Amino acid sequence: MKKNYGLTNTELQIMELLWESGEPMTFREIMNVATTEWKKTWKVQTLNTFLIGLQKMGLVGTERSRTAYNAYYPIYTKEEHIHNWTKKMVEVCYDNSFSRLVSAFIGNGKLSEEDAEELRKLL
Repeated sequence: MKKNYGLTNTELQIMELLWESGEPMTFREIMNVATTEWKKTWKVQTLNTFLIGLQKMGLVGTERSRTAYNAYYPIYTKEEHIHNWTKKMVEVCYDNSFSRLVSAFIGNGKLSEEDAEELRKLL
């Protein structure tokens, strides 16, 4: 199962590109990767819609590039995004309750001694 961390497949693909880039990318650079590497036949508006959506989620920022076009960059590292997404999921699904979260994971089963020891170390 692919881990999308609260993103659609395409949003994750764009974020992975920005995370791996290490520097801001212009719209044209992102579109070039989408067309040549990902074999997408997007119109300009399609990519623009994805980038605006990622900006509204607070994941992507923009800055003026050397060519006077906007350059896009990730606001958070992948690890920070996963952490934030996980915290939000626990907040929404389990009312910020650690015990409810653990109960959901173990279900009707029993926590193994090894897992219990790991939890003790964390606490």
